[in-house]
Amino acid sequence: MTHLREHWEGVSLCGNYTLEQWLGGDDGAAFFQTSLAPDGRRAVVKLAPEAGADGAGPLDLWHRTRQLRHPNLVELFDCGRAESGGEIVLYAVFEFPDDTLASALSRSPLNELESREVLDSVIGALRYLHAQGLVLGALDPDRIVAVGDLIKLSTDALREADTSSAYREDVRLLGDLWQQALMPASPKSAEIAAHTADPNPETRWTLAEISAALAGVYGEAPPLPTVPAPAPPPAVSSQISVPPISAAPVSVPQVSAPPAVVRNDAPSLPPSHRRTPEPAASPRFPKWIIVGAAGVVFLILGLHWLRPADVNTQAQVEPVSLPVETAVPAPLPKTPAPKLTHPAAPKPSLSAGQEIWRVIAFTYRTRDAAEKKVQQLNEYHPGLNANVFSPKDKGGYYLVSLGGRLTREEAERLQRSARGKGLPRDLYVQNYSR
Repeated sequence: MTHLREHWEGVSLCGNYTLEQWLGGDDGAAFFQTSLAPDGRRAVVKLAPEAGADGAGPLDLWHRTRQLRHPNLVELFDCGRAESGGEIVLYAVFEFPDDTLASALSRSPLNELESREVLDSVIGALRYLHAQGLVLGALDPDRIVAVGDLIKLSTDALREADTSSAYREDVRLLGDLWQQALMPASPKSAEIAAHTADPNPETRWTLAEISAALAGVYGEAPPLPTVPAPAPPPAVSSQISVPPISAAPVSVPQVSAPPAVVRNDAPSLPPSHRRTPEPAASPRFPKWIIVGAAGVVFLILGLHWLRPADVNTQAQVEPVSLPVETAVPAPLPKTPAPKLTHPAAPKPSLSAGQEIWRVIAFTYRTRDAAEKKVQQLNEYHPGLNANVFSPKDKGGYYLVSLGGRLTREEAERLQRSARGKGLPRDLYVQNYSR
């Protein structure tokens, strides 16, 4: 805009940011280069007349954008109001880009690695923004920049998502960009980009479906090598193979054949370990007559001593058995059944019965705003189980809680998981015990 350039170039905003050079602009805003103290880093200042703004809406969004933290989003350093010559403007100070995707494409098309890096960066930034209830509203090569080694999305025109269709519109813009400049990013770009740019919002893919499809292309494990089937176990010997059954009966000598084969297969022992065969015993005089006579004598003596033993045993068993029978019921009253129930009752756990921990992601002054955020979170992250919670000691505040009532360990685990899904890094865990 000529007016903004002529009136504001060279002006120092609040004594901190001197608008050194006009970089460009459109009908609603102008961009200037400035330097940040004390290191003199370059930055970009966006100016917009307050008269043309929708109340305090743009400035409120910039304040919210300033809290965002994601490696693929251009950082907003500062924002506010400034006045010069009776004209009031809104300003925002952003990171200075080293290059833009539009400039890079004017030099040469992107290769596969470059396209995939840009695509992953855009998808990651969009998923984070949508989790915050924000959308881009515009996505083209001029709004994708390089800052150092990172690919980032411009954040000067973010807006709140009024309905779920706003999220789907961001996905369609991604599909258009994909088809325009990022086709080398994946072997299946033609299929995935077509679903991403689908004109029908109901059948258009979501960011989660796009990420899953890309992971399927690049995350497939290589096919396992073919393992040959194990060979059948070798036969012990050709001599032990079972011959076809015939009608002739098997002769008895053939039964002893397998042991003979096993001995033939076993390695022979060296001569030093071979057992010397015992010499055949010479015939001796039979002693069975003497042994038999001695057995008769011992049998007679045994019968003689056995009879008194039986009598004594019976006399001893009868008195001994009586005390044993009467002593059995005695210990039973010592272990009454009611005592068994006391150890089985679980002791109340403080963490489960008295301490209630919650993961708090957002704070609002109205229930409607909190419920709107809960609806957005549950749509894109149903596993987080977001809900509205209003503590008794903070009347008038409505908190967006994740997961409901949890133990401390569960809450800390959910906090780490939610941060990994792109929710704010400052979400916290707090004890709300009744």
